[in-house]
Amino acid sequence: MKFNLDYYQGSDVYSDGGIEDEILAYTQKFSEEEVAQIFETDLRWPVFYYLTGLRRNIINWYPMKKGASVLEIGAGMGSITSELCKKADKVVAVELSKRRATAIANRNQNQENLEIMVGNLNDMKFQKKFDYITLIGVLEYAPLYTNTQNPFVDFLAHIKQFLKPDGKLLIAIENKLGMKYFAGAPEDHHNMRYYGIEGYENKQSAQTFGKKELQELLAKIGLKQTKFYYPLPDYKLPNVIFSDEYLPNENSIQNYHVYYYEGSKIEFDEKKAYAETIKNGVFDIFANSFFVEASAKKIKTKIDLKNTKFQPIEKTAERFYENES
Repeated sequence: MKFNLDYYQGSDVYSDGGIEDEILAYTQKFSEEEVAQIFETDLRWPVFYYLTGLRRNIINWYPMKKGASVLEIGAGMGSITSELCKKADKVVAVELSKRRATAIANRNQNQENLEIMVGNLNDMKFQKKFDYITLIGVLEYAPLYTNTQNPFVDFLAHIKQFLKPDGKLLIAIENKLGMKYFAGAPEDHHNMRYYGIEGYENKQSAQTFGKKELQELLAKIGLKQTKFYYPLPDYKLPNVIFSDEYLPNENSIQNYHVYYYEGSKIEFDEKKAYAETIKNGVFDIFANSFFVEASAKKIKTKIDLKNTKFQPIEKTAERFYENES
């Protein structure tokens, strides 16, 4: 593992506060195999979110080509970095915060194919282009770090230059028309009910997209070939992933976890509403979030999601769901 500080400016401008120090301490004390011990006594949302192995379910099913190189943009505290290292020959994880990058290093000390680069992506240069670039929970923040009239287009155009001509951009992001938002769950980035559904009053803030909007956005930078997948309950803590070839039916949708933030006032049963979207062939429009495979070339990836094994819901995660419901 290489820890690269060449582009670090000396201060962390993005942080979730003091809780990050506590999580960093956990990554120093506990190995990845011991994480479940933490949840026995500390089940706060940030701790659970950053450390649970369920996060890796968003990528562990996805088949990467042999000898692949991956650029992970916005690696956070390394929730999926180790999984990428298993799949690729070379992984470059970019993280703006040195504190978060240190957590990535703690969790991946034995990964010889990993380089962690700390600093602003806009300042960085890479010697080679990549087969895959991941934006897992990152695209929605483009206006915060791209000060232009069209921050989403310009951000994507900037990172596309790091992608090989036949490379693939992998995006995980909430669907602003997700069923949970209609049911009353607060918008994830603004903590306000119906904020995304009503169209985001502040256009220079974090934003998510509906399916058609996201397709059109990617087409603007030349990534016209897209394939959508639908994680449930969402991309953050998925325990199943569907595709247009493998969709849930009205009965099976009842088997999957749904969770909400504490204090949320939920207006209706999300699972029953999903059953109606399935009956009417519009499940994809109301999926809570997307995993998108985008490329300039025709996408030939074939995945049997029906027989894909995901990390099961941990007992501690069941407690978390119960606490938040």
